[in-house]
Amino acid sequence: MGAYRVGAVVYHERVLRIWAAFAEWFQQRGFPIDPMTFETYDEQMQALLDGRLDVAWNTNLAYVHVLDATDGACGALAMRDTDIGWRSLLVVRTDSPARTLADLRGKRVGFGDRDSPQAHLVPVHEMRADGLDPAVDLVASRLDRDVGKHGDTGGAELAQLARLRAGELDGAVCSNLVFNAIAQLGNDEDLRVVWRSPPFNHCNFTVLDDAADAHAEFARLLVSMDAADPKLCEPMELEGVNRWVPFDPTGYASIIAAVRGGPVIVG
Repeated sequence: MGAYRVGAVVYHERVLRIWAAFAEWFQQRGFPIDPMTFETYDEQMQALLDGRLDVAWNTNLAYVHVLDATDGACGALAMRDTDIGWRSLLVVRTDSPARTLADLRGKRVGFGDRDSPQAHLVPVHEMRADGLDPAVDLVASRLDRDVGKHGDTGGAELAQLARLRAGELDGAVCSNLVFNAIAQLGNDEDLRVVWRSPPFNHCNFTVLDDAADAHAEFARLLVSMDAADPKLCEPMELEGVNRWVPFDPTGYASIIAAVRGGPVIVG
């Protein structure tokens, strides 16, 4: 058997650094991997379906696309601890009179890229479930900054928050991770959250056949990674993972429903 082929989408140059370090670590443990990089998740998904990859490091949206393409026959091996319990947030300025989602009816609200699970697909789906249809009840404004990257860069979310602060919007959608990062820098004093989606899970290592021995060994080594290891602390921090955990199939209901119901693209 040759090296285990791992797919990763390069949404930032750090992705190359991350997987170069991971490849060296796996090699030292007698399990060589071949990181194969892609520009978009569509390209990566097709490579997995064509058998050119053994595993794909996918967003939740890419996972659902593979799930549907295989009639539910695909599997997943592992995920980051930080992939569990994401939320989409609707944020306003602190001087806004809005206190609830309903208070934004008829107002200007910014959404992220049309293929961003956290800044578009999930919040639109969950807002509709909460009785407000963004396509009808809001003056929705979408920013397509990095289509194909499934919102990985966060660029559209940050741009919409800047527009909110500038008074061009009455509200903006972002993930809890983006908002928490802003808060940790102390830059959230002029912002307030008025709505939160139910929690959902994000990325995972998607495979077509989760019974293969090589998959089990890859997953075993992956979850054994220690962020305190000097050779792993930087790449794991760059990847936004404290520890790798076994795949948790719960938490994908929102994105599955949004995709299968025909995602409503607003703005």
